Formats: sequence, structure tokens, C-alpha cells
Amino acid sequence: MTTKNCLLIGCGSKFGLGILEHLSATGYTVNSISGSELKYPNVNHLKIDWKTINPTQIEKFLKELPSLDLIFFNQNSSSLNATDFINNKNTLDLWKLEKDWSQSHFVSCILPFHIIHTLKSSDKIVWMLSPLVYHHDDEHIGYADYISNKYQNYLILKNFSKQNKSIFIGLNPDKLLSINNDVRIKQMTDFIESIDETASGRVFFLDGTEDKDFNKFDN
Repeated sequence: MTTKNCLLIGCGSKFGLGILEHLSATGYTVNSISGSELKYPNVNHLKIDWKTINPTQIEKFLKELPSLDLIFFNQNSSSLNATDFINNKNTLDLWKLEKDWSQSHFVSCILPFHIIHTLKSSDKIVWMLSPLVYHHDDEHIGYADYISNKYQNYLILKNFSKQNKSIFIGLNPDKLLSINNDVRIKQMTDFIESIDETASGRVFFLDGTEDKDFNKFDN
């Protein structure tokens, strides 16, 4: 079995942790950045606090990484909800919300941008996106920062895909949610292994079929 190197961001719990465990068991040397305390002897892990993380806290870790076959961005951060647009706030609460909002944007969008430029290249770079980018209703619009962060991530990967140094794709996790996570993770990782440069700049469901709803933004 050929060993490959990957960097996983935000894969410390739930579905993301399943991805980490699967890749670790199928020939990858896993490097990880998340807010969780991971106790896997074969995982090179940096535990961070998403509320305070900044580039200087991860620079040494990034600089010491080997050449990577895969970078997977799975982190999510959101500070807004519907009541923030309805209820009045005093000055201190408003400042705190704005600070949290700024940090959420850093975690979701600026951090991946920084990591890619710092590491220079990887064979494949993947973002977990969301169908809320193109399909949201009154229940969802309160999470305006989350939705806009996901859309910005889409634009970031589209721009990076023009450089032709790596393959950049987005994933929509919402298709086939009823299927067992182990099956979904295997489908997803098998698909990522199979992609070539023709996939770069596009968005796919976890089973490898293309999410063509994102294409409307190209017109």
C-alpha cells in the first residue's frame, strides 16, 4: 500500500472524524488541524481554538508538513442568526458580535486562502460546501455569514483552479444523507482518488455526480 499525505482541517468530530479515521486506515499519513483533542498515535494533530486562531499559531505546523496529496477543508463557523437582524443590541454586544463575525469569516474563508498560499501546492484540494448557497428560505437566511462564507469558498476554489498547479473541487454533502456514513465516506474518498484535472473548479455530491446547480453562477 502506497502511503499518501493529507491535511484535514475541521475533521475532529462527527462526519469529519469519520473521514479522518477512514483515510488513516486506507494508506494516508494524516495531518490534522481542529478544535478537538484527538488521540490517534498515527495522526499528526494540532489542536487549536477556533475563536482565537490566527496565522502565527499554525505557521510552524504548516512549514513542517511533508508534500501533500490532499488538503480537505471541513471547518465551519457562523456567528449570526435571525434575531441579530431583529433585536436591538447595546454597544458592547454589538462589538462582540462584530468581532465574532470577523473571526468566523477568517476561519471559513481567509484561513484556507492562507494555508494554500503557505503550502504552495497539493495534488488535490477539497472544500465542503453547502446547497444553501443556491437554495435557502426564511428559515436559513438568518445564517447569512454561513451562507456567504460557503459561496465565497466556491469563488475561492474557482479562482485557484485557474492556476493548474492542483485540482480544486467542492463537495455538497447533502445528497444521500440516508445512507450510512461509512458508505458515504468510502464513496467520497474513492471519488476524490479518481478525479483528474478535468474536475477542477467544479462541485460534486459525495457520490461523485456533479452538482450542476452551482453552474448557474458561471453564466
